[in-house]
Amino acid sequence: MSTRVALKQSAAQDHEWHDRIRRQTAVELRPSLDRMVAECCAYIQESMPELDVDEELAEGLYQSTYDNLERIFDMLAEGQDVGGTTAPPGAIRYAETMVRRGTPLASLLRAYRLGTMWTWTLWRREIITRIDDPDLLMEAVDHSMSFVFDYVDAVSEQVTEEYAKQRETWARSAAALRHETVEQVLAGEPLDLDVVAARLGYDLRADHVAFILTTRAADDAEDVVARLETQGQALAGRLGARRTLLVPDGRTRLWMWCTFDECPSDEVVAEVSADRTLLDGIVVTTGMKGAGREGFTTSHEEALHVKELLRVGGRHQGHLVRYEKVAVASLLASDLPRARRFIAQELGDLAAGDDATRRVRATVTVLLEESGRATVAAKRLGIHQNTVSYRVRQAERLLGHPLSERRYEVETALRLLRAIDA
Repeated sequence: MSTRVALKQSAAQDHEWHDRIRRQTAVELRPSLDRMVAECCAYIQESMPELDVDEELAEGLYQSTYDNLERIFDMLAEGQDVGGTTAPPGAIRYAETMVRRGTPLASLLRAYRLGTMWTWTLWRREIITRIDDPDLLMEAVDHSMSFVFDYVDAVSEQVTEEYAKQRETWARSAAALRHETVEQVLAGEPLDLDVVAARLGYDLRADHVAFILTTRAADDAEDVVARLETQGQALAGRLGARRTLLVPDGRTRLWMWCTFDECPSDEVVAEVSADRTLLDGIVVTTGMKGAGREGFTTSHEEALHVKELLRVGGRHQGHLVRYEKVAVASLLASDLPRARRFIAQELGDLAAGDDATRRVRATVTVLLEESGRATVAAKRLGIHQNTVSYRVRQAERLLGHPLSERRYEVETALRLLRAIDA
């Protein structure tokens, strides 16, 4: 008897055969959840790159996708129906993030449609591999399709309601007014600076240094924005700011501008940067001092460039990084694959990640910064001049040529590597 006939007879005797197929398929796919979530997110981001512009949006999409796919496969494996389904926590948090970032509801719903398409394509492919008979295959496909689309309808309806509720609350808040006003300033819209000053409690005609503070939420209940505002105020105080503007941007990021009677010295900044208690759990990036409304905008843009440089380089929390220290690397790293190829081509084995090679690189970097003055470099590094000479010879062996050859390229590659792999 053929498989097709046997399956038809079984189906005639047991009308719940498709539930068994559904449960079995979900159980077999469930261990691959992490891989499936990553692939689904990549599919969505390919069509909507605006959802991958920073860590908060990318992480929010990942967590929402994870919670939804986990719920779908658990329900399929357990044979549950959609009735009474509630939106998972990650989906609710992502809707809140979208509201605070000013992302329209249409974008959120489009992400759900793309996620549904990806999930359905995967599920259909798996079902096809398990059923030979075309009639039974169509029945199983229809049965599974109803579940997937009913689930998405139920969850997207709840997410839409949550978005509307959060949007109404956000629109009424003072933080929303500050964020909207600052967005208008950054976009270059014509504004009365006296009106802006009244809304923000901050005068755009001053000199400014922009900061961006980013962190992660320890749990869903933690008020991350309040923590960032506290740390931002403490940071501004330590740096001697005369006036400070704090603007939450999303759930885990804070924009900050400060005016100073005198900009903090390098020594003060270094002391603050080394204070792990002050910077506990956050990354701080800054722009350069700028004058007036234009300086307000350009300093913020520079801080964003540094933030992106740290993101692509995998920089961990607990750092304060200034634009003026990584400006060249920021420009070069705008094309990260080319930047890494440039590093590999110029440094070769000198780009290795072991501690010994890192010490050699650090010595060569300081030597080049000091225009080849070994005595000055040795004093700055706190090592003997002979050690500097020894490490230069090691570097030249790893490079395959004297340090004097392609000196500019080598120095640029060293700075770039330090910036993106710090």
